[in-house]
Amino acid sequence: MKYSVILLLLFASLKGSGQLVHNGKELQAALAAAKPGAKITMADGLWKDQKLVLKANGTAEQPIRVAPQTPGGVVISGASNFKISGTYLEVADLHFNNGYSPNGDLIIFSTGTNELANYCRITGFVIENFSQADRFKNDNWIVLWGKHNRVDHCTLINKINLGPTLIVELNDERSQQNYHSIDHNYFKGRQRLGSNGGETMRIGVSRYSLTPSRTSIKNNYFEQCNGEVEVVSVKSGENQVSFNTFSECEGSLVLRHGSANVVEGNVFLGNNKPFTGGVRVINPGHKVFNNVFKDLKGDAFRAALAVMNGVPNSAINRYYQVKDADIYQNTFINCAHIDFGTGKDAERTAAPENVQFRNNLVLTDQEPIYTDYNLTPGLSVKNNAVGSNAKIKLPAGFEATKIKNKTVAGLSLPQGSAKAGADLSVLSIQNWNNSGASWYRAANTTGKVKGKKIGLKLADVSGLSQMLTGLNDGDTLVFAEAGHYKLKSEMVVKNKLVFMAAPALAAQPVLVNVANQSIPAFISIENGGELKVKGLAFSGTFESFGDVQAGIRSTDLPMNRHYSLFVEDCHFYNFNESTFSAIKASKSTFADSLVVINSKFSNLSGTAIDFSAEKEDKGIYNAENTLIQNCVFTGVLGSALNLYRGGNDESTLGPFLIVNQCTFNEVDNREKGAAMKLQGVQHASILNSIFYKSGQGGSSIKFEEYIADDLKVDYCNFYQSGKVNSTYGKVSGQFIHNLDPAFVNPAAQDFRLKASSPLLHLSSAKAALGANLK
Repeated sequence: MKYSVILLLLFASLKGSGQLVHNGKELQAALAAAKPGAKITMADGLWKDQKLVLKANGTAEQPIRVAPQTPGGVVISGASNFKISGTYLEVADLHFNNGYSPNGDLIIFSTGTNELANYCRITGFVIENFSQADRFKNDNWIVLWGKHNRVDHCTLINKINLGPTLIVELNDERSQQNYHSIDHNYFKGRQRLGSNGGETMRIGVSRYSLTPSRTSIKNNYFEQCNGEVEVVSVKSGENQVSFNTFSECEGSLVLRHGSANVVEGNVFLGNNKPFTGGVRVINPGHKVFNNVFKDLKGDAFRAALAVMNGVPNSAINRYYQVKDADIYQNTFINCAHIDFGTGKDAERTAAPENVQFRNNLVLTDQEPIYTDYNLTPGLSVKNNAVGSNAKIKLPAGFEATKIKNKTVAGLSLPQGSAKAGADLSVLSIQNWNNSGASWYRAANTTGKVKGKKIGLKLADVSGLSQMLTGLNDGDTLVFAEAGHYKLKSEMVVKNKLVFMAAPALAAQPVLVNVANQSIPAFISIENGGELKVKGLAFSGTFESFGDVQAGIRSTDLPMNRHYSLFVEDCHFYNFNESTFSAIKASKSTFADSLVVINSKFSNLSGTAIDFSAEKEDKGIYNAENTLIQNCVFTGVLGSALNLYRGGNDESTLGPFLIVNQCTFNEVDNREKGAAMKLQGVQHASILNSIFYKSGQGGSSIKFEEYIADDLKVDYCNFYQSGKVNSTYGKVSGQFIHNLDPAFVNPAAQDFRLKASSPLLHLSSAKAALGANLK
């Protein structure tokens, strides 16, 4: 009797789990035969290189359901993708990991031109490590076609190649006015792409932006979605964006195209991180109400609230004028910017018209409370309240109020009132615990890696390739002797490594090439690598052997992960062709950080540091953050630095550049040359540096900037050198000098200042000291 009961229970369990399938072919066959109410179970395990096509028709009362034996038990990997069509077909709890889509998008709510999905659903999916190897190969992880489909409780982790994470398509009348629901998902991170096309979500496209989509984006959690300026890009009309939480996102919810969208009950948490944004408004008829904006530090396009100027008679893909917008009952807490007329320039001259900013609550100690770049009657500001700990001037439309706080989901927020501020009682603050796939928890990869040190003697070079293969994250390769390290091929860095000279050597170890042919570089950094180099010298020529084209370069293979390079106390010299460089970026590679300190570059025929490989003028560039400090560039026929970002795209943050306490001696004196070429750099500070007999045929520094770029040249000395040239002529500060610096011994490459140097006798506030290298 006991065993009979067990068998009956087992049979019932198997019956409830539905038909078991083991591969895509079996799954497709089971769905072809499925009736409404059918349940199909995918066998747990690794499903590799799968082209899954799911077609079936259930009913509202009896949907067809597909799920693994256990939530997350089916791992789809390799060259795989997923298509779904039909009606009332639901798929749950799949895990996409360690793969890529071999053609087209990863998950599509369509199996063909005439096979769209309607009333279908994916829920509990997790997608991670499923980006293309080339960050500029465009795809999307989820594409919604048809109508009344739902994507919910999914966790989507750090898509790192070109293309939005999720899009809603309107390019078909059968997909317009679609009433899709995108809810309770966790969008977990997106690294800076360094290009347009890094949105986390896009609803529509400009061509169809006059068409209503009527998509609901509700109760999602967006965390550190930093791909570009538009975290959520709404390019259609009549959508509802409600009760989502945006945490530390370097961008905004942008009403880019389309009209009559509603933004309600969202929470934007910046945690005082730079570039964190809120809502940007373009086009007519929008409502923005009952939202909370807290500790957002972005400006311009990333302001807590940015109501933009439009383009008169705008093309559909540019900027329609903001009209009839109602912005009310919102709460702004410690935000850097509330702006009206954002983006005003020679093209965007149409000021917002009939815009109401009313019944909002602003907590701030700064002035002005808001900025109106147009000062036209198109903005109405009334019945707003201000809470402040400082005595600030209140503009018309604001009155002081006392603040009482209320704790909502662990956040202390000011209570609004019937007159001003958000109604906290209706907020639904999302986080990782109540969004995304409930079965999934990411592996903990934090913790400091403690590596080992490996000594490399001159006699060990023949075994260097094998030694590099055995290095792991955190390891240090110590060049143990002075002298020439005779290489025959480049060293390839795939991990987080340190290459350094042993302490207290009589001279720097020198890397040279003893192959009969040219080699691309001494060191090549591959996808996601991180290298710190200290105390080494790099000689581009040696005896009669082949040349070296670069001291250190990024690989010429496309990357999708950022790399980093830190160079300290190094010397690069004798790179003797105009196309050669000391440090060079390759196309389709992107450095999160390039840091060069206490280093010397001499006798170079090309550019010393060349990060100008992206030439298509699409706003793409090779390095996000560059710091060059206490360095000497002498006898360089090309530029000391060429940092390039072409085009007029406005979606990215960088490049960021700091050059501090450097000396440029006889650098790029060619006709129309420039000691530093900085085209499209958006943030640059050139400070405390000396330009001596440099840029004589053109410029010491050449900028090609846009009006909003943050550029500064100050506390610098230009002696017998070219000018600082820029588009708007506003980059130079007050403390620019033209004095003979009086170096100690330029012939010996000692560019320290003599005690008698007039630069040493300037007041400290005006000093231009240059590099302190012997």
